[in-house]
Amino acid sequence: MTTTPLLFDIKNLSTEAESMKRLIELFSALGEKLVSHDVEKALKRTAGISYKEVALTFADSQTVTLLIKQTGDIFKVKINGKEAALRNQDAHKPEAVIQEIAQRIKSSRTAYQKALAAKTKADDVAQAAKSSGLKNTQKTRVSALQEQVNSLDALIAERQQYKAQLETELAA
Repeated sequence: MTTTPLLFDIKNLSTEAESMKRLIELFSALGEKLVSHDVEKALKRTAGISYKEVALTFADSQTVTLLIKQTGDIFKVKINGKEAALRNQDAHKPEAVIQEIAQRIKSSRTAYQKALAAKTKADDVAQAAKSSGLKNTQKTRVSALQEQVNSLDALIAERQQYKAQLETELAA
């Protein structure tokens, strides 16, 4: 691996730039697979600093947004939409910055996946509530509830039969 600093040329920054390829190589070397990367075309300005955003999406759907200053340095990092303060934010040691980002991604992977699953489940529940909402007539709702009652009754009968079978095996 080369030891040249990872400085971005903000004027020529694109998804095909050498610095982007090097960034992808650094993450790959640390075991993080990038599935997509995008570079914002327009310059943005905040607190007197002009920057471009580089959005990275990893295989586990976590996202990292790098804000690159005009000098080519990483100005700010957002991991999964939240700003992250980095200890190793040094232009002369870009590998340390990338290593710290990769470490944070790895350490938050379980919590992120759990939150994503909970959000997906909540979205499914909300969608089900909407679909059974005002659009359906009362008769449709009653028939849907009756189907649920019938399926639960069938399940109860099946479980009672299984219980009786286990009791006869236990008695024997």
